[in-house]
Amino acid sequence: MIKTITIKIIIVILTLLVFNSMSIAADKPQSNKLQSICPKTKMSNECLTCHTVPHFKLKETLPDAMLVYPVKNMRILGWEYGDVNKLYALYELNSILPDEVMRFFEYVYQKGIKKVVFEIFSPGGSLFGAQKIVSMIEEYKAKGNIVETRIYGAALSAGFYIFVSGSPGHRLVSPYADLMWHELISLKGIGFVFESPSDSEESSRVLRHLQNIRNEYIASRSKLTKAQIDEKIRKKEFWMSGKQAVEYGFADGFIGSEK
Repeated sequence: MIKTITIKIIIVILTLLVFNSMSIAADKPQSNKLQSICPKTKMSNECLTCHTVPHFKLKETLPDAMLVYPVKNMRILGWEYGDVNKLYALYELNSILPDEVMRFFEYVYQKGIKKVVFEIFSPGGSLFGAQKIVSMIEEYKAKGNIVETRIYGAALSAGFYIFVSGSPGHRLVSPYADLMWHELISLKGIGFVFESPSDSEESSRVLRHLQNIRNEYIASRSKLTKAQIDEKIRKKEFWMSGKQAVEYGFADGFIGSEK
């Protein structure tokens, strides 16, 4: 009888020892096991909002991820400086869309941004659309702000016109970029209809008026005179590389170099 009781006691003790050792092992950190519960939401592998699987590391997010922009081709940059006064707004100008640029500037004014960068890659477009954009740029500069214009690829016609409107010292190009200015081709799409010979004469007069205004502006932004620009575009297109644009004074320096 005593022997039987002794055996039962031994079995109970051994059982307790086994359970205790299992509990200790469970409490030790499992460095080789993947975390299966999201530390933020306490959910299992279904949580992909703030973490990735299987390690549940936080997803990398851009510094401006919390902002809702009014146009898709803009961003607020400069966060790496840790100074709100060094933030600037980047706008990628591929098409001549003055209404979109207006929304961009409205947002910039609202945020108190003191510098904007127009990265231009444009084959051109509407003269009057470009004029509206240039006017908004001039207004922004008049308030003591900086407009930096850049060309990595090409800025032709209306794109060129917008490029030269940047702040002095802040018009930058790649040496191998392409720039082009030319005579206005037509008045199509701006409300003019000409049909008779006299109408043709009037059309030429209006075109010359519009051309003179733009050439005068461009000359004021370069080392060339208006007469020289008139001659360079007479019945032909005036093409130049980024390097030549710096030589003519249309650009102030090269992207990535000291200003």
